[in-house]
Amino acid sequence: MSGTCYLLAILAVLSIGLVNARVPGEFRLPVQPFPQPKHDKSTVEMILDAGYPAEIHPVTTEDCYILELHRIPGDGKVVFLQHGLIDSSAAWVIAGPDHGGLAFRLAEAGYDVWMGNYRGNTYSRKHCTLNPDKDQAFWHFSWDEMAHYDLPTELEYVLRKTGKEKMFYIGHSMGTTTYMVMNSLNQTWADRVELATFLAPVAYVDHMASPIAYIAPFAFAVDWIAENLGFGEFGFSDWLMDLLAALFCDNSWLEGVCENVVFLLTGYDEQQMNDTMLPTIVQHLPAPTSTFTVLQYAQEVNVKDFVGFDWGSAEANMEHHGQETPPQYILENVNTQIALYWGDNDWLAQAEDLMKIIMKCQDVIYENYQVPWEGWNHLDFMYAIDVDKYINTPLIDMLNNFGK
Repeated sequence: MSGTCYLLAILAVLSIGLVNARVPGEFRLPVQPFPQPKHDKSTVEMILDAGYPAEIHPVTTEDCYILELHRIPGDGKVVFLQHGLIDSSAAWVIAGPDHGGLAFRLAEAGYDVWMGNYRGNTYSRKHCTLNPDKDQAFWHFSWDEMAHYDLPTELEYVLRKTGKEKMFYIGHSMGTTTYMVMNSLNQTWADRVELATFLAPVAYVDHMASPIAYIAPFAFAVDWIAENLGFGEFGFSDWLMDLLAALFCDNSWLEGVCENVVFLLTGYDEQQMNDTMLPTIVQHLPAPTSTFTVLQYAQEVNVKDFVGFDWGSAEANMEHHGQETPPQYILENVNTQIALYWGDNDWLAQAEDLMKIIMKCQDVIYENYQVPWEGWNHLDFMYAIDVDKYINTPLIDMLNNFGK
């Protein structure tokens, strides 16, 4: 059976019962059709338009990727925000100051707000020697490299630039994965990060409901990956995108949502989606990343462990990991105090997988917060109508009272 036919068979079986599975927690008026796309302004442009000062800070990693940090300067404690999978710093400001953009809420509270951008995304497509549009080698990275190089480079730069000894960290999705990897390998981060807040935390993915799980059987098939996902910059082939949309899109989903790969991978909470914001969201999502970054989660589905990316040969693994097999990341080595914020309708961060984080990190868990909305989704942490009520207010209250 060909790879395409095999995937069709798998998806046809596994998709049964996946749609119409959630029940809204509260009544809301029906969502109206959304207007035409509003804008594709950059993170800095959105900050300036909102009346806040903005700064751009380029940093270069040890392996020569040039990343762009964004800042809303403030006089208070440093808070560093790290985006999730197929995203960018724009996630923290798209909602604006009037609709719950977390970066603006933190700035209003007096914090010095920094936002990171991982290699390959909209703002970090530079390298000392490689061209992302011409050199496939530019895209030979996964979230291992983000955890080993990007995140520590970003955080160390911010501490040097501000002269502060400590900071707060807030990560969403892959921004939580990479922090757990970084800290598991280097326990000194607990001395520099007072509290790491994880929104939609992802480490183990055994129970992942995202379609990423259904490409797992092909995560080592080089030819299939190259044909259907791209062997450099990530992107679903047209037939695969259409198939996933047909299988996973509920008829309640807004027009246009099913045409966006991010919603297909993370799910959708119709009751909490601000339809007037949607045109702007889809202008910024998906942000670029490598195919290997997405495939690393698919490989984890196969091996049912929290591990590095398997590059397919002992030689390639040695080049990326310094050993012939992918490393295992030990959550018990995470020693930063952490706060977990999670929802019950998160396709990437399922409760059963979250429990492994809780059990392995139980000695350092400062807060374990389940969002009190039935149906809270992976993207609701950024864009929900009630994001102030359920996320921003309790999170900032927690930071304000931390250590008191």
